[in-house]
Amino acid sequence: MNLQSMGRLLVNISNDFFHKDYYPSSDLKSYHLKYWLTFIVNIYLKIYHKVEVVGANNIPKSGNAVIASNHMSHLDGIIINSITAFHTRRKINFLAAEDVYNKNFLFRFLCNLANCIPVKRATSDRVALLKVIKLLKKGNLVGLFPEGQRSRDGKIGEAKLGVAIMALKSGAPIIPLAISGTFEAFPRKTKFIRPVKVTMKFGAPLKYDIEKKPSKERINFVKDEIMDNIQELYSDIN
Repeated sequence: MNLQSMGRLLVNISNDFFHKDYYPSSDLKSYHLKYWLTFIVNIYLKIYHKVEVVGANNIPKSGNAVIASNHMSHLDGIIINSITAFHTRRKINFLAAEDVYNKNFLFRFLCNLANCIPVKRATSDRVALLKVIKLLKKGNLVGLFPEGQRSRDGKIGEAKLGVAIMALKSGAPIIPLAISGTFEAFPRKTKFIRPVKVTMKFGAPLKYDIEKKPSKERINFVKDEIMDNIQELYSDIN
């Protein structure tokens, strides 16, 4: 980590102690355990992965939003969670695969740190979807991977319908995010995390009006538009 990065970390912490209104919707306080876990994880990310973040100003510091990202690795959720907390001091609730959550202790531990909501991948999990919409209506941040699973070849896949339904039912802005480098750092069936540079780019919010009964065509249009934005951001950083 260079001196400039360390300086930014220290300034970020001092804002919590000396400028109480710096983060208008601060969920993580300096006396919370997760605050310091986030701090430690960010140091790891800066040193080991030299994480570069572009467009962090697009993450809202208050109000609801859905951060929708491509999914390359098990690292994605913890990185997005830590970077979001670093820049906004806000918690973010992630959707996670229920089958992996129940079988993998390490994955479950990381998910619990990241405030995950287990979701059934094989079916349309209406209960999980309702939980997310409820969180959004209360002004929370939610993170999800529209593809529904990690990439098998390092390429971005097609989105499931859930992200579009969530956007149209809640009216919450969708923040597209592209993350690059995590597939090379920690691909499937790998036990060791490699020191690969990770780059993230947050796009401008996509906003949709609430629709009680959106048509299939409308749902497909919205989910394709969201994924097109993610793909464009991904192309920008590769």
